[in-house]
Amino acid sequence: MMNYVRTPAIVLLLVCLGVSGCATTGDSAPSSANDNMDAVVWQQTSAEYAAVTTGIYASATTALEAIAKTDRARSMAVVLDVDETVLDNVPYQAQLVLDDATYEGESWDRWVALRAAPATPGVVDFIQASQSLGVHVVFITNRRCRARPDSTGDCPQKDDTLANLQDVGIDTTSTTLFLRGEIPPEGCAELLTAAEQDDGTWSSDKTSRRECVRLDHDIVMLFGDQFGDFKEVEGGWSGRDLAAEFSEYWGKTWFMLPNPTYGGWKPRTSDEKRALIRGVD
Repeated sequence: MMNYVRTPAIVLLLVCLGVSGCATTGDSAPSSANDNMDAVVWQQTSAEYAAVTTGIYASATTALEAIAKTDRARSMAVVLDVDETVLDNVPYQAQLVLDDATYEGESWDRWVALRAAPATPGVVDFIQASQSLGVHVVFITNRRCRARPDSTGDCPQKDDTLANLQDVGIDTTSTTLFLRGEIPPEGCAELLTAAEQDDGTWSSDKTSRRECVRLDHDIVMLFGDQFGDFKEVEGGWSGRDLAAEFSEYWGKTWFMLPNPTYGGWKPRTSDEKRALIRGVD
């Protein structure tokens, strides 16, 4: 994430999130939100974070330019996750640290409604380059569709996300955006997983949404900050062995963005963390 100048919308966040809560003590208790403080400071202020993400997207642009020169029967697409890949939610994470609170759906939805997330460094240039090459840009996010008392429609989060993407300089007029909880477009319902068929909407598993994109496009690149943005992980755990298993893709067609604040890799308690870390033999 990036160092940014606070905007009025960010200032409003201090009031509108309204989250509260204190971590309990004891090694077996969930970690305090302040456990994220170093990660938030690194993402929000460091040159290193911006250098990493800018470099990832610059390398991807070079690779995409080479791919675009090949002859293909169908149009190409790049698929990007949204949160911590295209939009930077470090202000929300920072507020949780300041409030000693943890993530919960209501405060997150209020943050989404603000439409105030800055862009991840490097991503806007990459998307603009993709569009100039005639590559279709697809966003697949696990932002969940949920009705709000003060909004019309079943998925105000889609309008919020599109508006936020526009605000950071991304032309969304010819892009595709699939949210969790959306009803698939015509022709894609048959691609739903067995679990998704119960209610007929996209789940957190992004597999069927990627397959929907493949009906009309060749997916030439995937971008994300969680392993599930590339391939569904059984049980949600993304241990290091997974990276080695798919090493042929990294930096070529799969591009992982850093996210030390949350994800399947992160143990919930101090005991779980201590069981995983290894010191000097």
